[in-house]
Amino acid sequence: MKTPILFLLCFFLTAPAAYAETMYVTDMIEVMVRTGPDISHKIIAMPKSGTKVEVVEVVDDWAMVILPNEKEGWMLTRYLSPNPPQREIVTKLRKENRDLRLQVKTLDEQNAQLKKKCKELKAALLKETKTSYDLRKSYETLKRESKDFLALKSSYQKASKELVARTKKLKELEQEVKALRESRVLWWFISGAAVILIGFILGYLSRRPKRRPSLLE
Repeated sequence: MKTPILFLLCFFLTAPAAYAETMYVTDMIEVMVRTGPDISHKIIAMPKSGTKVEVVEVVDDWAMVILPNEKEGWMLTRYLSPNPPQREIVTKLRKENRDLRLQVKTLDEQNAQLKKKCKELKAALLKETKTSYDLRKSYETLKRESKDFLALKSSYQKASKELVARTKKLKELEQEVKALRESRVLWWFISGAAVILIGFILGYLSRRPKRRPSLLE
């Protein structure tokens, strides 16, 4: 006998929890939650429109609800709706709309900044491309001029060596000419002295008195 009673007791105790359903307070100015399913019971709360409650039991026109602050009470079912009130939906949509507008504005600003940055990067890339082209052109010119310079340097070194050799040869020739001149002057000096000496001897010999013939001859 005790077992069926305990079973029924457990069933009725667990049934409200299994019935729990999320509902919303409708668009009413004042909604009263009472301690029992009758207007004679004490008012324990007055939730605002749009308040989410958990319905755990329904008796005729009354529903037992659990408020967000975990208080339990009874309220008329006509003040409950399975969907949020229209005013709450409109308020939520307006807020979402404002948030979306702010996001769009932020995205527009970011887009403008990105466009500006992209434009600056394109200009910088164009400048770098031109600089790279100028550097390559300068390098090719320098490379070509370097070849000409090396050839000119080689010719200059060769000409310098030839000039040194010719200068050395010229000095040698000058020394030879100088020596030749000195030898010719000496020869002319010796020749002149010899002529003078011969003339002196001849003059001396021509002035000597001739010997008279001897009587014995």
